[in-house]
Parts: sequence; C-alpha cells; structure tokens
Amino acid sequence: MSQKNIFTAIAAVLILQGLAFFFMGGKVASDSFPTLDQAGLNAVAVMFQVIGLLSIIVALISYAVRGDSSVLWAYLVGFGLFLLNTLKHKFIDGLNVPIPAIVIQVGIVIAVGYLFMQNRNNAVS
Repeated sequence: MSQKNIFTAIAAVLILQGLAFFFMGGKVASDSFPTLDQAGLNAVAVMFQVIGLLSIIVALISYAVRGDSSVLWAYLVGFGLFLLNTLKHKFIDGLNVPIPAIVIQVGIVIAVGYLFMQNRNNAVS
C-alpha cells in the first residue's frame, strides 16, 4: 500500500472521528465521566468539540502532505505520544476511553510506522 493511500485513509478516519467528537461530544463526555455534574459535562463536551476540530485539522494536513515522506517521523512520534496518552488515561487514570478510538490510534501508529520503516529501508538501499 502506498503512502498516498494510507495518508488518505488516515485523513478520512480522522475527519469521521472529528465529526463524531464534534457532534457527539456530550454523549462521549457523559460516557467517559459518568460522575460529573451537568456543568462539568458541558465543559467536557466543549473540550471534545475542540478535539474534534483539531482532528479535522490534522486530517486536512494529512491529506495535503500525503505524498511527502519527510513528515513520517513527525506523524510517528505525534501519534505514538497520542496513543501513549490515551492508554495512560484508559489503564492508569481509569477513564472510560472508547475502544474504537484506541483501535484507530493503534492502526494509525502501525500504518505510519510501516511507512517510516519502508521509507528508511529505501533510503539506505
């Protein structure tokens, strides 16, 4: 699979994730933080909308640079840190992180890691 195809797929998934966070932020907030009062849930829902828009921004950037292999290291580090943070929240902090979000993050890290290693091997050869 080519970098263009993988980055296009990542962009599509991130846009869908961003739209879900933006439009369903209240539901995600109440599922993630069931003990919060209404004011706290409203604040968290607003933050999920911001996260949704950030996801869409990253998706647009991913689509724009889908043919540039010089960004692979940044994507690998960035999404790796994002995944580690999510796993910390899930397993250490006890937050109810949606499993599909974790699966998406793992998939992106694996795909970008594959591209990074493939590009690195081609550069050495």
